[in-house]
Amino acid sequence: MNKKKIVYISDFFIEHILGGGELNDDELTKLLAKDGFKVKKLQSHVVSNDLLEHCSDSFFIISNFVNLSPACKKYICNNLQYIIYEHDHKYVSNRNPALYKDFKVPNSDIVNYFFYKGAQAILCQSSFHKTILQNNLDLDNVVNLSGNLWSLGTLENIRKFSKSDKSDVCSIMESNIEHKNTIGAIRYAKAKNLKYELIKSPNYSAFLNKLSKNERFVFLPKTPETLSRVLVEARMLGCKVITNNLTGASQEDWFSLKGEEMVDHMIEKRGQILELVVNMCNKKHKKKTKPLVSIITTFHKGEEYLEHFMSNITSQTFFDNCELVIVDAKSPGNEKKIIDGYLEKFDNIVYHRIEQKLKPTPCINEAIKLSSGECLTFAFIDDVKKPDCIQKLYKHLKSNSDISLVYGDVVETSVPNQSFKECEDKSKIFEHSSFDFSPENMVKCLPGPMPLWYRDVHNHCGFFDDAECNYADDWDMWLRMVSCGYKFKKLDEKIGLYLVGGRSQENDNIEQRKEEAKIFFKYSNVFGSNFHNYSSYFGQLLRI
Repeated sequence: MNKKKIVYISDFFIEHILGGGELNDDELTKLLAKDGFKVKKLQSHVVSNDLLEHCSDSFFIISNFVNLSPACKKYICNNLQYIIYEHDHKYVSNRNPALYKDFKVPNSDIVNYFFYKGAQAILCQSSFHKTILQNNLDLDNVVNLSGNLWSLGTLENIRKFSKSDKSDVCSIMESNIEHKNTIGAIRYAKAKNLKYELIKSPNYSAFLNKLSKNERFVFLPKTPETLSRVLVEARMLGCKVITNNLTGASQEDWFSLKGEEMVDHMIEKRGQILELVVNMCNKKHKKKTKPLVSIITTFHKGEEYLEHFMSNITSQTFFDNCELVIVDAKSPGNEKKIIDGYLEKFDNIVYHRIEQKLKPTPCINEAIKLSSGECLTFAFIDDVKKPDCIQKLYKHLKSNSDISLVYGDVVETSVPNQSFKECEDKSKIFEHSSFDFSPENMVKCLPGPMPLWYRDVHNHCGFFDDAECNYADDWDMWLRMVSCGYKFKKLDEKIGLYLVGGRSQENDNIEQRKEEAKIFFKYSNVFGSNFHNYSSYFGQLLRI
């Protein structure tokens, strides 16, 4: 009988670094091997698409993945069965949810969203960890393991050490990792006139032995600890702990246990975690066929345009290869009735109504999160696309391997609900989509209103900024992409109609101009010589 194969990917393993995540992963790989699986360990920096394709009959467990390339994450998400063993908030660009009020991260700082969404499960290590992750990603594939894995040998050593006589001294873990906050723990001990000892040893067993000799352990991390193994180890060793509200372990029900009772609980936990992971590895999932393009739209009070819009989009030559994702921000008219008629005819329309009137940017982000296509494109309900617009843009994107976004010329019109044919020969082209791409030319919002781009760029660059942007969210997003190294390309062809007017075309809107000025200076490194050409104009806006 052939063993089922598992590929276990992580930045480092126990052979490279002695860390909590590495110790946990080492024990899980050993338990899986004992259970009959053939486990292959791969460091994330050596993983390639060719290697992934060669192992495509395996189940994948993804642990730490900072060094996993965007291309590999995209391949795994689109083609493989995998779970993510989540360690330290890799869905946040700076990895520290504590920097934000109530740990709520702005959408512009959320990364790797679709990598997490595509996993069969995201394994969290505490309810604290799971709550933070779900509050930011709002996914339904999140599981709380409520613990970590230790080897039986280590647990029996801890049992032995827990019986040590203890001095009236506080242990403080000596660490050069800034967020472990050794300095803060020392400051706390001094302020409370507590005797303390810095504990450090390259030998894991010796470290645990030293920790067991003192009555207390002080640990005051600066970032949310998904569990904090060392805190659990201190409890298993019979120590009292002094910590803050950033440790996952301290908020689990079992944390009240101490000494041998806690050791016994972690022995039971080994079997529970293994059983859960094995069930996931053995479960067969059918890979859903994904659309090539997700057309995203959002509106409030869109009844005037909606019938014409729906007819235009569903008549696209490429529509069978697309999904239309609609976010309705509590429209008060007959919009839902119009859409219901199209839902009966088409099974590739996703309709989501929000029961509050939100600004456009958070609605756009919601539509993107609901999407499942390889690529994304805007479809604003007062604009009109040429019948083959999406097909042309998609083909153009796929034929240029070094680019991530394409756009084309857009004809301006002042008449609502026209057909493209009626206006195709008009000479007035929307300015922002008329320039060829270069970083310097990004001083204008080049893509204009009808770009098409790869969805996975949001894994790397985050979503549209709905915290700081009310008008120029698209310009901010495209500049963020360019500053991350992504390239665009223009299709020299008219692809649609742009209805002049609306929130982004109010020339006397001072708040809008100030927002644009802030964005200009935020991305000053992108514009090259054009920074000096436009800096005086944008500078005066900030002094208004």
